[in-house]
Amino acid sequence: MKRLVSLTIIIIAALIFWGSKIWETKQVISTLEGSDPHYVNVFIRDFTITAMDKTGQPSYVLKARQLEHYNDTEYAVIDEPVIQLTQGGHHWMISAKVGEIDDVNQRIMLRGGVVLQQQEKQQPIRLETEQLEIDVLQEIAKSTQPVTIIQQRFNLQSEGMILNNASGQLELLNSVEGNYAQPQ
Repeated sequence: MKRLVSLTIIIIAALIFWGSKIWETKQVISTLEGSDPHYVNVFIRDFTITAMDKTGQPSYVLKARQLEHYNDTEYAVIDEPVIQLTQGGHHWMISAKVGEIDDVNQRIMLRGGVVLQQQEKQQPIRLETEQLEIDVLQEIAKSTQPVTIIQQRFNLQSEGMILNNASGQLELLNSVEGNYAQPQ
């Protein structure tokens, strides 16, 4: 009988302890939300996301070192993103220092050392800029910043560009200049 009473007292004490810990955790979260309405509600390190198109095929793969989503925003901040655009017949590898994923508008904004490298081509094109906006539904990447386009024997500079991955068209917007090296 003494063992049953002792066991009951221990169980009741454990339940009270766990209940108080749950209550304390809820109080801390409530206090955090009340004192700082802008806090991280999702945090992921070293992740890969594969987005599928309407037919169930991969449209792009996003890898990054870190993702942070804040409770009061509609976008997530990503560090060192690398995106493989696999839509259509044109494949690009895109990298940058930082980026933002806007789920509402289905856009990815990249900043800092943005590089687009054409994949699976004998003479790939490389584009370099400081800012790039990608509309993942329409397969369009655009920049209003200076862009350098490099291919084996030529390089071009432009103020802004629009790359339509679905059609394979690259439009240079303003102040286009370039150099072409004759083969030896």
